[in-house]
Formats: sequence, structure tokens, C-alpha cells
Amino acid sequence: MFQRFLRYKWTLLAGFLCIPLASLGDIWITKLIGDALDRLREGSDTAFLSGLFWILIGVSLARGVFRFLQRWWLVCVSRWVENGLKQDLFDKLASLPLSFHVKNRSGDLVSRQTSDVENVRMFLGPGLMYVMGALVMVPVSLGYLIDLDLSLALWMVVPLVVMGLGMKLMSPRLEKHSLAVQESLAEIGHRAQESFAGIRVVKGYSREAQQVARFDAASRKNLAHQVALARARGITHAITWGAKDLTFLPILLVGGLSMIDRSLPAGDLFKFIDLTAKVFWPIIALGWMAGVYPRAVVSARRIEELLTTVPEIADPPQPVALAEIQGRLALRDVSFRYAEASAPAVSGITLDVPANSVLGVVGPTGSGKSTLLNLLTRLFDCEGAIELDGVDVKRISLSSLRGALGYVPQDSFLFSDTWRANVGFGAEHPLDDAEIAELAARACMTAEVATFPKGFDQRIGERGVTLSGGQRQRSCIARALARDPRVLILDDALSAVDTETEAQLVRNLKSASHGRTVIIAAHRLSTVRHADQIAVLDAGRIVQRGTHAELLARPGWYAETWARQQTQEELAGL
Repeated sequence: MFQRFLRYKWTLLAGFLCIPLASLGDIWITKLIGDALDRLREGSDTAFLSGLFWILIGVSLARGVFRFLQRWWLVCVSRWVENGLKQDLFDKLASLPLSFHVKNRSGDLVSRQTSDVENVRMFLGPGLMYVMGALVMVPVSLGYLIDLDLSLALWMVVPLVVMGLGMKLMSPRLEKHSLAVQESLAEIGHRAQESFAGIRVVKGYSREAQQVARFDAASRKNLAHQVALARARGITHAITWGAKDLTFLPILLVGGLSMIDRSLPAGDLFKFIDLTAKVFWPIIALGWMAGVYPRAVVSARRIEELLTTVPEIADPPQPVALAEIQGRLALRDVSFRYAEASAPAVSGITLDVPANSVLGVVGPTGSGKSTLLNLLTRLFDCEGAIELDGVDVKRISLSSLRGALGYVPQDSFLFSDTWRANVGFGAEHPLDDAEIAELAARACMTAEVATFPKGFDQRIGERGVTLSGGQRQRSCIARALARDPRVLILDDALSAVDTETEAQLVRNLKSASHGRTVIIAAHRLSTVRHADQIAVLDAGRIVQRGTHAELLARPGWYAETWARQQTQEELAGL
């Protein structure tokens, strides 16, 4: 991670060079004023005061410029690193397979990309700037004070040692509480995101109070960790400020007595007091760093853990380029088991799907229909082989494979954007009004879109909350058709529409399927009755296969389910 910091080495070098120059300016100003006090006590003229005035003006301006430049360059680098880290994290998250996102909570992933990155930035920017300032200011000032009066300078060492030991003792506690705070923040983010994403369910079951209680529990847990961290940081600050205040007492006492017996000039006592204050400011910053550093270490560890995650599904080393995809699919003894499942979701499936044909996949709930479609899109990897135009999909780059597919999952997800933007999400070029209108007609959405106050440019709310279930499904179908895929995959994408609309959609898809392969998984058998072949799954295996007419002529699940569904439709029409 810190290699990203070194990409800006010349800017860092310029910023770090400004730190000693600004610090030397501080020391020089103290020396000039101290020497001036001694000169004034001895007697001096206005020419000396006038010259000193302009020298101080020049040194102060130069010091101000160096202070500005050090902060500008070093803080800017930390912002650049922050931006790069956020982009790298997002790129990594986007590249990781669905299995990773299933196992990890979105709230935790968002926390790593926001608060964790911010903690690292605070260390790499202001933190390092303060540390470098302390490393320059403290030894140079102490060296100068030792040269002025060794015995008086030694009184400064004891508080510094006490402060250093105190911060060392507190560092493990700070790191422990920092980790707890980050994890509890991730929990809060997860609770909030989950509640808002499932707001329909929360409202529908009137469980607002329960969700509020769960969020309150997570907030209280975070509060406890935040208080513990604040207590540890408070102790650290108390040690730092206490050491600073205690240092002035011996300097005033011993220095004052030395000035009374004239063994120490008044100007030197001023230098001691002024430089002691200036020395402790960077040391106090180190105390602040004692709180920032553990959080940065914890956050850097969490970020690095994510960045070094090896994706389970990735592009092959030498992907095969498919010049023109025909859409011919073949499954060869395909099996797949979810990580924590006791039985395989699909097992031993062998199936040929000719190009430009329609395959229907049906079966009881839990039979493996959605899993099979997810394997076709390589959201998961399976045993056996899935071939596209005779090439194993594992040998094709993910972008080429998925670029050839139009996929409508069971979860009809829509972005919080306009209807136009959602439909055009996967298109290769911006869609004009005529193209959008054609897609709306194919998806049987023309009448609904006409009722939108802003037409195609109507915002539809997060996850399409302003649309009905059927409207969301049809909008997702329009989005899949917008990319003109060679293979169109519909995972129970018509379950929320009425039978009349379903029939029209099937006719539209049939006419739009010319030149492409269509795979439809469905619960209603009327959706797949016109398919070129139908595969019936049960417990992850193909138990029947054939056309609609052939399956009706055989006893089994298909014929029984068709008869039952037809009876239900007749009763519903009475």
C-alpha cells in the first residue's frame, strides 16, 4: 500500500525539505529576539531596532512560505493517495466474484473504502508531516539549548522520557480500541444499508421498531468502543500536556535564580522558555499521532487484506478470442455445490443448446434452475465444462463472455437513476429516444412509461422502489435487450407479470430471438411452452427433456404441473 505513497517521491521530497527550513526559521526568530533583549538591556540605538524589525519580517515571511509549501505538498500527496486507494478498492471489489460478495457484508466493504482509507490518509499526510517536524525541531532545539546551558537543558529531558514511556504503554490499548471502533462502524453501516435496502419488507411486516432496536444495539456497541478509545486517547493527551506544563516549572525556577545571580542572561532565559514551548508543540503532535498511528495500522491491514484477495474466478492467462459468437452452448457433466451446502445444487448435467434456439428450464422450487443459469454466466465455476461455440467458458475472458450475454436475474435490481439510464446501462452506446421506445415496446412497458411525468427521464428510486414487481422485471428485460446479446438468459423474469402480459412478452421475445440463443427459467410452464426444447430439473438433475408436446405426452412432473396450472388459470378466470 505504501508504495502508492512513493509514487510522488519528488513532491514528498520538496515537502520534507520545507520542514527543516520552516523549523530553522522558528529557531532563528527566537534567537534574534533573545539576542535583542540582551542588546536592549545593555543599551542600543534605533538603527539596531529598525534593522531587527526588517530581519524579523523577512524571516517570518520565509517561514510562512515554507510552512505553507510543506503542508500543501504533503497533504496534497495524502489526498492523491486517498483517491488512488479508493479507486483501487472499488476496482478490486468490482473484479471479485459473486461468491466473495455473498460471504462479505456490504457495510463492512463500504467502511473499508471510507473510514479506513481516511485513517490511512491522516497518517500519511498530517501525521508524517508532524512526525518529520518533531524529528527536526526537537533535536535541533535541544542541541541549541544544551549549548546555551547544559544543566538547565537537562531539566527538559525528564518530562520527555516520561512522555515517551507513557505513549509506548498506551499504544497497544489504542490499537485494540481502534480495531474495535472500525469493526463496529462496519456493523452500523451494514445495519443501515440492510434496513434501507429491505424497506419494503420492513414496512410490510411493520418491523420498524425491531430494526431500530437492532441499529440501536449496534450504535451502543460502537459508542462503548468509541468511549474506550477516547479514554485511552485522553490519557495519552494528559501525559503529553502534563509533561509540557511540568517542564516550565524547573526552567522558571532554576533559570530565574540563575538570572538573578546574573549567571544566565535574560535573553537566554527567554530562548529557553520560547523554544521549550515550540519544542512541545511537535511533541504534542506526536501524542496526537499516538492515537492516529494505531488506527492507521488497523485500517491499512484491513485495506491490504481486501486488495490482496485473490479472486476465485478470473480471466485465463491466455484467453481465447471468439471472432464472431454464434451462441451455441454445450454443458458437459456439469456439477456444482455451494460452499456450505450438504448436497450439490446441480449434478451431472449434460445438455446441448443449438445457436438461435430457445431452451426452457423448469422444475420445482430448489431444483437448481437459478444455479444453472449462474454457471452459464460464470458467476460461479463448476466441475465439468460449459462451452460457448465449442470453447470452454473458462478459456474465454470474462468481459468477452459476459459481453455476449444478456442476463436478467431473479432479483430485478434497478439503480436509483432515470428509466433511460437503467435501460441503457449495458448498451455499447448512448440510446436515443427511438431506441428506448423500441425497447419499451418489446418489454411491454410503453403504456407504463407514458404515465411517468418525465417519460424516459423519470427517476425510479433506489432499487426501483417506485415501480411494481412486474414493471421492474420488464425494465430489466429491456436493459438486457439493449445490448443486443447473442445469448439472452432470463431467470424467472416473468414471474411478477400477469398472464396476458406474459403471453405478449413471450411473443416479443420469440420475434426478438432471431439470431440469438434464449434460455428461460420459469415456474409458469406457459412461459416456455414455445421453446425448442425444455429441460426439467429436480434435485439438481435433468429428469425430463423434450418439447412441450413431447413432455405432455409423457407421465411425470411436467405433465402434472401443466394440468394443475391450467386448472388454476381456469378457476381464476371464473
